[in-house]
Amino acid sequence: MRSVLAVTVAGVTAIGLVSAVVARLYRPEPTGRPQRIAVPAYWTPAVPAGRAMFDGLAATAPATGIVVVNGSRSAPEVPHHTAWSQTVHTLRAGGTLPLGYVDTGYFGIDFGPGSHSTRPDGAGGGGSDLAAWRAQIDRDVDDWYALYGGDGLGGIFLDQTAALCGPDNAYVELHRAVVDRIRSRHPGAYVVMNPGRSTERCYAGIADTLVTFEGSYLEYLAHRPAAWERWVPADRIWHLVYDAPDLASMHRAVTLSKRRNAGFVYVTSEILTPDGRRHPWDRLPDDDYWRAQLAAAYGRVVGPPAVPVTAARPR
Repeated sequence: MRSVLAVTVAGVTAIGLVSAVVARLYRPEPTGRPQRIAVPAYWTPAVPAGRAMFDGLAATAPATGIVVVNGSRSAPEVPHHTAWSQTVHTLRAGGTLPLGYVDTGYFGIDFGPGSHSTRPDGAGGGGSDLAAWRAQIDRDVDDWYALYGGDGLGGIFLDQTAALCGPDNAYVELHRAVVDRIRSRHPGAYVVMNPGRSTERCYAGIADTLVTFEGSYLEYLAHRPAAWERWVPADRIWHLVYDAPDLASMHRAVTLSKRRNAGFVYVTSEILTPDGRRHPWDRLPDDDYWRAQLAAAYGRVVGPPAVPVTAARPR
């Protein structure tokens, strides 16, 4: 084996060879399966504009593989609502997997900014301890299935999940228990967990898919995935990128996501403001941007042109 000194003396050529080897190691081998879009669709289907966007997503299957349906209070839409029922049915019938949104609130664990509280009128009664969060999570999961399971609900999207294993794996076991309960009560449920960042290795095999990045385009350029993410099946990884202002930045984000082994991706030009008055997941990007993204990720444009509409976020 050549010494470090020999490599140094060899100069730029050797460095280039090493860089090429590292690049090949970093990029997983092609699986033959195209990357797919997965959309957090946090808007209401109860108005024509919102329903039109959901219909547009259904028409782009299989390029659009997952759509997260949210309720008007970041919870299942209770009582049963025809608009949500029709949306879940339309997505599933079109070949896209609809998932119900469930907030886990980090189980009330304070990772710095303070503990999250459950909904005051929900099963958790406004509490922030573990028991309150488990009660709300379990009820929300069961309500999604009781109200919309018959329409084709495909699984659950668990938001605000932890990324650390915790002392003696305490945090990861909380999540494992929730996922195990979902699968035992609702066989075949597809489960996504969203820590919004790379997690420790202990989370790799719990959910079907992990959202290991949720942030701005500039943050994505600097993102460094955890080493274990390179070696799992690509469908285990989903990246969400907002504030990518033009087609060039969208294309770059999609290219990076493929190199980072993300089987699911969604990029938008929409932005997040500190006051929450603008949110990246409350509408689809414009038609040119959306169709270009379908082609960049999936390899070809699927479905009719998007409907350039705006819908209010269901919160």
